[in-house]
Amino acid sequence: MSGMVLHLSEILRGIFLKFEGAVHNDFVYAAAIIAWVEALTAIAAAYVKRMIPLRTMAMLANVFGVASSLGSGSLSGLIKHTVNLPLNAVRLREMRRLTAKVRQAADKEWNIEWLKPFMHPRALKAGADVFSRGDEASEAFVLVDGRVIIPEKLAVLEAGALFGEMALFTDSGKRTASAVCATNVRLLVITYEQFEQLYFQNPEFGLYLIRLIVRRLREQPGEIE
Repeated sequence: MSGMVLHLSEILRGIFLKFEGAVHNDFVYAAAIIAWVEALTAIAAAYVKRMIPLRTMAMLANVFGVASSLGSGSLSGLIKHTVNLPLNAVRLREMRRLTAKVRQAADKEWNIEWLKPFMHPRALKAGADVFSRGDEASEAFVLVDGRVIIPEKLAVLEAGALFGEMALFTDSGKRTASAVCATNVRLLVITYEQFEQLYFQNPEFGLYLIRLIVRRLREQPGEIE
């Protein structure tokens, strides 16, 4: 393996050394400029706080890094940037898809399909408490199957309802109502910590999440915290 790496390095350096005279000088000058641009884009990426622009800047740094590595004959740099470029492209695509799905839900109708991959299942028997009034809140729920009663509000939640997330946005962080299983139920659960991680990965997620919650509160004023 080490012999193959050495051989590839020699090939790159051989290509580099074939340029002579003024052409060689121009090539070296261009390679130096590209190396500086790659360094500046990498530095800029470190200062970007939002994930989508960060991934975009990282991809630019990878592109210039590939060109710089080819110009200098650096095999390690070429491998690093060649591998990181598609990885950054995949992450950027995932972020854009998530943002698009949440935006679509906010603009049209309440839809939690985009959230399900970040949740884990939980099953409870009829009569069990999902949570009680005054409890410390740390999770939100989607009701997959069955019915859940909110005694304080005389409300019945049906399959597809999202509940329990509002305490994330309150000062006390405590439940203001109880949730009791009227039947055997299946839930999907997401922790507040996961909510926060999604927000920090992409602040636009937080904006659209708030829009979704406001829309749901308007349509379902009996919803709970």
